[in-house]
Amino acid sequence: MRIVTALALFFCVTLVVAWELEAGEKQSALGLQHRIARWIRPLIGNDEQFLHELVSRNEQLPPLSRGRRGASAGFHSRFYDSADETIDIVLDLGETRTIDRVAVFSVSAVFQGEMIAGYGFPRRFRIEVAQDSAFEQAELLFDSASTDPVIRPEFPVQAVMQGLSARFLRLRVLEHWQRGDGKYLTALGEIMVLSGGRNVAIGAKVNAKSFTSLPDWSRENLVDGQTDLGLPIVPEPSASNGFLSNAQPVPTAQKWVQLELARPARIEEVRLIPAEPFDAPSQHAHGFPRRFRVIASSTPDFASPYVIADHTEIAFPNPGDNPVILPTSDVMVSYIRLEAEELWHISNGKYALALAEMQVYEKGHNIAKGATVTASDVFTKPPFDRVWKPEFLVDGYSSQNQLIELDQWLKGLDERAKSEREIDRIQARVQSTVEGTTNTLLILAAGLIATLVALTVSIWVRRKRALARQRDEMRTRISRDLHDDLGSRLGGMRLISESMLTQPELPSAMLGDLDLIHRASREATDAMRDIVWLLDNSESSRTKLISHIRQMTPSILGTVQCEFTVDDGPEQPLDFDFRRQILFAFKECLGNAAKHANAKRVSCHIGGGAKRFTFEVDDDGKGFVVEKTSRGHGLNNLRSRATALGGSVTVSSQPGEGTRVIFDVPVRMSRKNR
Repeated sequence: MRIVTALALFFCVTLVVAWELEAGEKQSALGLQHRIARWIRPLIGNDEQFLHELVSRNEQLPPLSRGRRGASAGFHSRFYDSADETIDIVLDLGETRTIDRVAVFSVSAVFQGEMIAGYGFPRRFRIEVAQDSAFEQAELLFDSASTDPVIRPEFPVQAVMQGLSARFLRLRVLEHWQRGDGKYLTALGEIMVLSGGRNVAIGAKVNAKSFTSLPDWSRENLVDGQTDLGLPIVPEPSASNGFLSNAQPVPTAQKWVQLELARPARIEEVRLIPAEPFDAPSQHAHGFPRRFRVIASSTPDFASPYVIADHTEIAFPNPGDNPVILPTSDVMVSYIRLEAEELWHISNGKYALALAEMQVYEKGHNIAKGATVTASDVFTKPPFDRVWKPEFLVDGYSSQNQLIELDQWLKGLDERAKSEREIDRIQARVQSTVEGTTNTLLILAAGLIATLVALTVSIWVRRKRALARQRDEMRTRISRDLHDDLGSRLGGMRLISESMLTQPELPSAMLGDLDLIHRASREATDAMRDIVWLLDNSESSRTKLISHIRQMTPSILGTVQCEFTVDDGPEQPLDFDFRRQILFAFKECLGNAAKHANAKRVSCHIGGGAKRFTFEVDDDGKGFVVEKTSRGHGLNNLRSRATALGGSVTVSSQPGEGTRVIFDVPVRMSRKNR
């Protein structure tokens, strides 16, 4: 019993404390509920160790933080009346390419004042490639219907190839996204096609029916290299901002910066990485020129320059935190120069040219690292000149983090997507195990408590019955002792006094005393007989009570005639106190009739039923005025007894007309039979 109680208390206290800590502010890394579950189920600790390893590994992968997108959002389809109206988005790469990887990026957009991540990302779609624009021999790269788990649009959807060659790529939308106003549409941030480490989809021809709203939405924005995820980086922080020229009071001041490669190279593209100074993080694309051109040459005098890109006629849209990728035509050069014709406003009416990094690619590799950098002028004002230097333009870092290649970046994002799905799965399993363990503990505690309660009740019932048996045995012993000892003594006194009263030679002075002794012994014998009867549990029924009342009536009334009637009633075991109060109340009524009323005749009637017990005593005595009698005739005793039993007593009497007493109380059965 003590062991069960201790276990129940242990489980109760444990669970209460655990729930209190979980419901409120947690005081440690893990709540007590969690730690108890882990102690009971060691497998939780294994899962948590694996979670820790996954989280640590994710810290080395490309971050999923949102980049600062520039003016370009992406592609936006027309609006449709149903979700299943199929549309095709076709990319012409210009020539057959060996495709290594395809990545489709979602886009965020504001609608009704709310920024919606994954705006317009299609519910179901397929990606195919082919050599011909009719896609007669199409190769399926990706089908969202077969993906498991469900696509998370914050990650790019990727398909990895194994040396597959194609010129055309088709994204067929099978189910559109539904906007809050009920319209159906498809929107994409970017489609990248990697070949030899380069995104060969830059500037590709896009064939699709679209909704155009410049500068945000257009077909061309689907292949401009800009995404919501920003630059291809890893969490390694940068110690520099990049290159910065001297500031000028007018935006049209001519500025230039150029690279001298370590050797002549047949370049494929140039990438301009906008600056985002860590001391001015809100100024994305800090210092990026509004109008510029990029040229290349095999000689330092640029006598016969090759124009890689010319954006001098129209202001170039702010690229935000995205690389500006400028493809070339496989030209052999040694020098690359950026010439700015309209500068970016730095602050306080000052204009300057700034870049975080300049990359030059040959056969998929950046050959600009460590190149010689020269410029029209260089910012040298302390202490900022420590993070703005020409050599920082080719150090492999953006203004914030280390730069990595696109293929490495996409692989890292794909690994992060799988890792985060695994993290979510394991966290759900741990949570389920913790809850299951806690619920099991709760059930066990409830079972122990129920067992404890059942044992306690059982012990209480047994003790109660034992006490009842002891009480009954005590009553029986007392009644037997009273009957055997005191009864015999009283009987002897009565016989002796009665015998002496018959002696004629007794003095008259002794006759009065002997008569008093005789009557007292008789009354004491009658009272003892009543007490013995009350103590006897075998005499507790309704029938036995009425029988005892009938038997004692003649001894109380003496020579008074009595008519005794009883209504039929149920056989009921009556409570001890109930029998006692009824017995003495009835004796009180008979005594009043015999001693005070001088009655010649008494009528007694006992009735009631299963719920009530009543008796009525009528006499033809001298009567009295009830209203003028407050203490006499035992009326207060009768009322007290009736009140103790929750009933009432009614007394009717007039001088010379006798007295009627009606005693009415609810039946009170023995507790063990209730």
